[in-house]
Amino acid sequence: MICSNDGHSYSEEDGGGVDGANIWLPYTQMKAEPRPLLADATRGARIRLAGGRELIGGVGSWWTACHGYNHPHILAAMCTQMERMPHIMFGGITHEPALRLAKRIAAISPGDLTRVFFVDSGSVAVEVALKMAVQYWLNKGETGRTKFVHFRHGYHGDTTACMAICDPDEGMHSHFGNYLPKNFLADLPRDKETQTALDDLLRRERDRIAAVIIEPIVQGAGGMKFHDAATLRSVRDLCTKHDIIMIADEIFTGVSGKG
Repeated sequence: MICSNDGHSYSEEDGGGVDGANIWLPYTQMKAEPRPLLADATRGARIRLAGGRELIGGVGSWWTACHGYNHPHILAAMCTQMERMPHIMFGGITHEPALRLAKRIAAISPGDLTRVFFVDSGSVAVEVALKMAVQYWLNKGETGRTKFVHFRHGYHGDTTACMAICDPDEGMHSHFGNYLPKNFLADLPRDKETQTALDDLLRRERDRIAAVIIEPIVQGAGGMKFHDAATLRSVRDLCTKHDIIMIADEIFTGVSGKG
């Protein structure tokens, strides 16, 4: 995507030969925000800036590198793979490293979770999960089940379908309300009243609901709001009761953070 932009410029002291005139940064008011820091190299938990200053990488969500930067084992495996075969699309062809990784992931997954669909970001992962839920019902001949139940303070990503299942009032996407499709917003079933309300919603709108989506245990971007295992279990039990798919968005609490 190419857009008009009043970017930030960098001096020779910052690294030389680069400026910000051609970049549009995420979550940034490009005219009002201070000039962002310019990273030059990484190692372990440290980020070296152009000019030599070092930072400790303590960001807890945005695309977190949970093993640190330049981990020797990961770096060696990436270099070996890049030299042998950097990329193969899954269009009528596959490759052994992907098959091996899928098998390892399935082996540590609970219950009957035995299939892996690879994607390139958290938002895309949620988009794919939503599409899978809708397609499941389409394949069963239930064409009206295209809506989702999501929870207050929830956050699931920045692409269109993901924004439509984030908190519509307190989330960062409230300005896009008129653009987004409408779904069913509910409170997490933390007590008898909210459990009854969710039960009633699922019963009443069952024929329109494709799935319930929830962030297990902690709603990260919504304010680090925690709920216990019993709350999660009650959502699972209600989905089973009403024959509704439950999607667990574990990206924030899994390997990496979501942008």
